[in-house]
Amino acid sequence: MRPMRLAPVICALILLAACEAGPGGGSASLSTPPPDTREIAPGATLPFGEVARVCGLSRRALGTPVATEAGFTLYDTAANSTARRTQYLTGFDDGCARQFTAALALFGDVSVHETTAYGAGVAHGPIAMAYEEVKRQICGVPKGQPCGAATDRLARNTSFLTAYAAFGASGRHADMLLHDRRVLAMGVEG
Repeated sequence: MRPMRLAPVICALILLAACEAGPGGGSASLSTPPPDTREIAPGATLPFGEVARVCGLSRRALGTPVATEAGFTLYDTAANSTARRTQYLTGFDDGCARQFTAALALFGDVSVHETTAYGAGVAHGPIAMAYEEVKRQICGVPKGQPCGAATDRLARNTSFLTAYAAFGASGRHADMLLHDRRVLAMGVEG
């Protein structure tokens, strides 16, 4: 059976929910199920633009640790390659890695996101909507406004990961919002 390929609009989750932590708290919650609820067996391959849980992998099987941000570590199974390949994220409460496929993956912190989104007026889509909810809960600021004084507190457990389908100028990429040891939202563009 061929794996299901979801259109970017369907694949992207729109996440809006009630607050658990309240303004100034250290963790935010959203009521919509996260994009990484599916569990796959070790050795399975995912198409670009999907993320899934994989449990029981040794550190060696994860590949080379290439970056750490906000409690999450990115592992690359072929760090010297430019080809699309399996990559992993760790740092989740359940102890399982999150697997995805990309030619390149990079973390982006909340300050970079806010500078890009608010400076260029491009804050839109499911990642931006979920980030606005997290930011409102942690920072206590309205939609469209930077986190401000609570940015350091937000950055302790919140990051973005961008996974690129290919090296070069294709522009096709998948973005994930990572917060409090969870994948809160994912969207695919390009």
